[in-house]
Amino acid sequence: MTPRNSLRNPRHCWIAAGVGIALVCVNPLLVFVVPMADETRYGVYAAVGCASMAIGFMLLAPAAILVTERFLGPLVAALLRLDRRLLAQQLSGNLWRTLGTTVALTLGLGLFVAIQTWGYSMLEPFVPGNWSPDALVCITEGGLPNEAVADVARLKGIRPSRCLPVAVEQPKLAEDITGSRERQSVARQDTVVMMGVEPEAALAGRDPVLNLRFVEGNRDGAIEAMRTRRGCIVPDHFARTAGLGIGDSFCVLPPESPDKPVEYTVAGVVALPGWHWMSKFSGVRRRDARAAATIFASRNDVRRDFGLEKTNFIWFDLDAGADLDTVGEAIVPIAERFPGEKQPVNQQGKWDFAARMYGRMVRITTPEMTTDRIDSRADSMIWSMCHLPLITLLVTSLGVVNAVLASVRARRWEMGVLRAVGVTRFALVRMVLAESLLIGLVACVLSLGFGLTAGWCGMGISEYVSFFGGLAPSLVVPWKSLVIGVGATVSLCLLAGLWPAVSTGLAEPLRLLQAGRSAM
Repeated sequence: MTPRNSLRNPRHCWIAAGVGIALVCVNPLLVFVVPMADETRYGVYAAVGCASMAIGFMLLAPAAILVTERFLGPLVAALLRLDRRLLAQQLSGNLWRTLGTTVALTLGLGLFVAIQTWGYSMLEPFVPGNWSPDALVCITEGGLPNEAVADVARLKGIRPSRCLPVAVEQPKLAEDITGSRERQSVARQDTVVMMGVEPEAALAGRDPVLNLRFVEGNRDGAIEAMRTRRGCIVPDHFARTAGLGIGDSFCVLPPESPDKPVEYTVAGVVALPGWHWMSKFSGVRRRDARAAATIFASRNDVRRDFGLEKTNFIWFDLDAGADLDTVGEAIVPIAERFPGEKQPVNQQGKWDFAARMYGRMVRITTPEMTTDRIDSRADSMIWSMCHLPLITLLVTSLGVVNAVLASVRARRWEMGVLRAVGVTRFALVRMVLAESLLIGLVACVLSLGFGLTAGWCGMGISEYVSFFGGLAPSLVVPWKSLVIGVGATVSLCLLAGLWPAVSTGLAEPLRLLQAGRSAM
């Protein structure tokens, strides 16, 4: 026995769904496709895009109820060992009541999905990629002559062929090619970190020390240009922000002689995920707390242009099974043989964050340290932002109790008949719980659609208005977090339906029939 379907014309649901899909598409089009000024884009996104998307998903809700009932209803019936016909119109038989409860649940879970998707998508460009060697050591005082660099390379635990001395300086750009004066962001700054490396040692071979993925140009061409024509390799976000391509030139101002600009020519454009935090805490930002990019050039050019006589930075890979702390302690006596002035460094480069100090002169940063600190910090912030959506979800789950109670009251006669013809109390309990579970599943379907779309569009609009714009994040779906949200929603719906289900199962058939008869 199934409830009489209150949905007289399902065609209206599909028409509403078509209109809803069109409205949902408005927001992505405004964010990613339609050309307009940055300031205008954000206003249009907030006023038109978000509103149209919210209305669109509300119009999609009736169709989502029908689809869930049609395709997930049989699965729920099989899971709870019920006749699938008992769930055939469990939701659509009371469409408007189900719709209100579903939309309320979607408010909490949808915001949770949106925040998680936006947060981890914005985090992705800051997570170090596999382009970097195992460790970067910074000598914070004095500096190493060439023979001392060779001593470091010979230390036990370091692979000598993959020990790369680096000349580092942070000059200002001679011209505002990034637009930092107009609006500052991660990619819009007036300084860059120049890292001078030996081109062949860093980039040549099948397994180069710097495993860079070229977006424009190629490895061999970049090596030749760096060696002979003052070429440099720039990250893709910097090339995009500054409007640079292969063969274009830009000038920087040496900190000690800003009246004598030096010029570099772009020889390659590479993807460089994670450069931001790796440079932030490793000590390579010598002059300013912020930088627009990390740029690779010839070590000879960088040393000559910026007057760097000694080596203060060394990249290296560890032998298999080598202990980083042992290597760090072994570098200390080498560094202490060459004392001198403290090297300039940004404040973050002194923090005990994503790096380890050995003695007073040796600081080592690894991609793993940076990733661990980013993940722990980001997890804390993103989940803190999710407190309100989760509280909203908890409160709105109480609406499931009302929806199920109303459904039970409307169907007491039918339930009494079912009990009279032999359906057990436990089967009746399972049938009521099935309705709660289906409501939760509809909310999950709608919330995933809304949250993923909202998070994707939020990530896109951040390119234009956020301080973190310019790094071109890609969509990241944090499935582990979303499973927690979906599981919480389904669990809350089952808990909300537990009391109506148990009270209905305990009721005698005659009471159900009498109550149902009096309600007719």
